Amino acid sequence: MAGLEYSNPTKSPVQEGLSSYWRRNTSTVESVELANLLGALRKITGYLGDNIGTVAYAGLAGGNDSTIIVDPDTVMGHYPVPAAQFDQVAGIVIHEALHQVAWTEHMWRCLKQDDLRMADLPRLHRLVETAEDIYIENTIRGNLGLYLAAARARHLRVSFSGRPSVDALMKLWWAITWNKNCKIADEVYTKSLVVLKELTEHLKDVAWDGGGVTQRCEHRAKLYRATWERVAPMLDGFILNNKRMAWFSNGEAPPVAPGKASSKGATPLEPELQRAIEIQLAASSTDITALIAEAAGTQEVVPTSRWDFHIPAHPVIDRGLVGRLKLLFLGYSEREKITSRGLNAGRIDTRRLYRAASTGRCFKAIESRPAMDWNVTLLADASGSMTGTKWRMVENTVAAIHSALVGYRNHFLAYGYFEMDGVLMISNLIKGDRLLSLPPYGQTASGQAIIAAALSMPRDKRRKLLIHVTDGESNLGLPVQAGIDFCHQEHITLITLGCGCKDLSVMRDQYGNTIQFIQSFRQLPHAVERLLRWSFMKSSRLLGSKSTRGNILLKDESCDAPE
Repeated sequence: MAGLEYSNPTKSPVQEGLSSYWRRNTSTVESVELANLLGALRKITGYLGDNIGTVAYAGLAGGNDSTIIVDPDTVMGHYPVPAAQFDQVAGIVIHEALHQVAWTEHMWRCLKQDDLRMADLPRLHRLVETAEDIYIENTIRGNLGLYLAAARARHLRVSFSGRPSVDALMKLWWAITWNKNCKIADEVYTKSLVVLKELTEHLKDVAWDGGGVTQRCEHRAKLYRATWERVAPMLDGFILNNKRMAWFSNGEAPPVAPGKASSKGATPLEPELQRAIEIQLAASSTDITALIAEAAGTQEVVPTSRWDFHIPAHPVIDRGLVGRLKLLFLGYSEREKITSRGLNAGRIDTRRLYRAASTGRCFKAIESRPAMDWNVTLLADASGSMTGTKWRMVENTVAAIHSALVGYRNHFLAYGYFEMDGVLMISNLIKGDRLLSLPPYGQTASGQAIIAAALSMPRDKRRKLLIHVTDGESNLGLPVQAGIDFCHQEHITLITLGCGCKDLSVMRDQYGNTIQFIQSFRQLPHAVERLLRWSFMKSSRLLGSKSTRGNILLKDESCDAPE
């Protein structure tokens, strides 16, 4: 906030602007404010269409050809960013996004220019670029148009110096389109502006007359070529300062989408600030790769995303198992004292002795009852090898633990993880009171999945227990040891159930003393019950130590709990 002055102490500059009505998640912290601002820009572009790429700062990871680049220098300096300043940046982003909505690049493919001289192409490109800017801003009305006007306010001034130029003509045409009071200082531009104003009216008709997007692209391309044939003779003697080619049709250079901001010349973010922004964005988005990388302390992670597409689960709930699990949680819960005062009998309450002579209600009763405030998370491997009966047993286990914990102050989560196209998907198996499922698929990325599940657990004082169910070794992403180390760092008790594993030695090498084995998935529900009973009997300090943990094989449902 250094250097920020207020003209009115009761009214901050942040509140002056279009965006002050809805952009309320502001912050004085640089990384948080820049992340919130980027999220707001992405929200705006989301209203414009589905074919718009994401919005990112220059240097931010994850960019591609369709990414709209924002120069960080345009928003950095004062935090929170003033609303008027944000409005201008939002107008620029909307302008660039509209080029993608209008398929500007396809219009360039439709534009006939092979028969023109090479010397004429830069002039034609300046004409088409300006015409496209005018066209796309005529396709939008309402509140979003106000942001475009805020961005134009900084660029409507036209300066004339030296010889007449094509650049000045295009800038004058653009300024006159939006400011009817703009005066033509040099009469040399008057004749050509008449033709360009006619093109403006035709572009307005194209923008609102309907038709498909490809038809509008073809129509605009024909209008531009026809206008060029009329205005080209009027440009004799005009110099051209910007000779950049906007588009190449023969593949000599990579095509540049007109209207799309280039990262060239933009100052990239500092690495530390970039990482902080990515973490802030990941906390509220489906892509949590940055959170995994920060927790693991390495950037060598596979992309990780939350998965929201579920299918209904149809578990078979064993009521006897649910009852035993509930008694198990009740028996090992911490006790809380409930004191009832003002009773006719019981222990004498020294704080109520003054009532002995009047009402006689000077007694109290102290009751101890289970707190039932567990923090339990079940993480299930949903890779391709878990199809069929295996996944059915996982659904039954989730339903049994959920039924045992529901109705108290417990916090129970269940996740399934799988891989698709090289991306680790984390899916929530519980939404409210509904149990969900997903189709097992892909490889096994257990290390990163353990970290993702641990990050989702509430940061409170409740005892944290993470139960991991898998049938094979991890073969994707971070090693399992990274997940084990993170759980140890966060004081989370991690227990892995190896069910139907073919190579026990490989599993022991990966999970060490944090794995227990069962021979069949039919033993899974009862194995979880025995495992919970055993883990509650051990302290959190001893649970992961080599002296008390071992690679124990649960052979059948009648075996005792491990010692």
